[in-house]
Amino acid sequence: MKDHDSMKPRRKTFKALVDIERDGDGDGWVTLDCFSTGLSRSRFYGIKRIGGLLTLRLSLSYLSQRFPIIENSESQWVQLGVASHASENSVEASVVMFGDNAEPVVLHIYDITPLKLSRDEYDAFMLADASRAPETLITGILDVSLQDAGQLSVAAYDVGQGNCNAIIDKFEHPRVFFDLGWAPNFHARTRPPRQPNFFSCDYVRVAPVVLSHWDMDHWSYAIARSKYNPKSLTTRHEFNRKALARFWIARPPERPEHQVSPLALSFYEALTKTQLMPGISAMLLWPDNCTQIPFSEGWLEACEPTRQTPADRNNTGIALFVQPKGQGPAILMTGDADFPSIPSLTSNRQLELAGMVAPHHGSKITVSAVPNPKPGTPMKLALSVGKGNEYGHPAQASLDAYKAAGWHGTAMLTQDRQVCQGDHIDEHAHGNILLKFSVDAEDPKCGCCSVLGGCLCMTPSTAPHIPPVAGVKPRRLL
Repeated sequence: MKDHDSMKPRRKTFKALVDIERDGDGDGWVTLDCFSTGLSRSRFYGIKRIGGLLTLRLSLSYLSQRFPIIENSESQWVQLGVASHASENSVEASVVMFGDNAEPVVLHIYDITPLKLSRDEYDAFMLADASRAPETLITGILDVSLQDAGQLSVAAYDVGQGNCNAIIDKFEHPRVFFDLGWAPNFHARTRPPRQPNFFSCDYVRVAPVVLSHWDMDHWSYAIARSKYNPKSLTTRHEFNRKALARFWIARPPERPEHQVSPLALSFYEALTKTQLMPGISAMLLWPDNCTQIPFSEGWLEACEPTRQTPADRNNTGIALFVQPKGQGPAILMTGDADFPSIPSLTSNRQLELAGMVAPHHGSKITVSAVPNPKPGTPMKLALSVGKGNEYGHPAQASLDAYKAAGWHGTAMLTQDRQVCQGDHIDEHAHGNILLKFSVDAEDPKCGCCSVLGGCLCMTPSTAPHIPPVAGVKPRRLL
């Protein structure tokens, strides 16, 4: 772990967005997503990107002991004093980094005070001036991506503590991604032995990404690497060019508490600068006043909080239903959205499910709202989760609720890896889960080397079933 003992002590002031993930036991984790360089306007280019990025993470109880203000600062902005060296009243925080060279770094927080953004800054993080994509454009992009796909299935890929799903074709090629996540450095131990190459099949189709919401673990595969600068106490993130070279479909914030973070804004602006068609960037924002976007093989749905669910980012994203040719049972991909916030689950009584990717890595859900699978279908339930994660996912109460709702004997965790049966030179294990629409359907099978080389092979539906086991929260040091 890097320290700064050999360097001159440095201090810097940041503007930080506070995100708190509570664990239900009086504790949780705080993420402080920061920037230090103010926004600037150009007559020709509009608002230019923010700079001086830094993301810090530490235990809620540890931080609140020194700075009680943090308890009531969820989704609020604060002014953050950060130092390279510890002082008498400072608290230690880890720098969040990504990619293949993310050596751990620790900094020290010495001051937290309330902060109000300028109007320009607020508008930037709300994506207030950003254009919305036409519904027809989003439908067309999804339809083109699924042309000549043959029999469809759904993949829940093993990415450690993160989320990446896809609609795949009869050859296992991803045609449409739902999230493109990867475990950040603080969950690096949860990653699979081999990092998948999600772009190895781009020669077939450059699969677009439907982003469930803006939490980092749902899109951070797009970050190739992070580099920490000890002189400026900031972090620079290099984006994967292939990740930018495809369409991303996402919802803009609709409420102040849902504004995107500085890290997410930097990614958003990288996408808007990538022109894929004349006058059309890689970033396609959900149209205003739109509840559903249908396409040839299903529909996208705007999630909306109810009285049963918190009005947070998790429950205000996008859910994806896959229903081949608009017929038969569907497979649902939820992102982090709890069931009551997905309108079709409460309004469409004709809806039947053959499979589902469970919300939020198997964490707490509204037990009474768990949908039932259709008997006679595969009834496969996938939970995207990393073994040894710091949240204790999946929760035992959630596993029990799924079982009670009929998802018994078919629930699988991406962390439960099995040796890949593909023709690899070196044996390795992964937890990629296959979800099919019919028990009689053949498993998809790659006829080329792209799936194999990208480690995108599916665990066969005939593989031994490993019963899911609830996670355990590790003892916290910070």
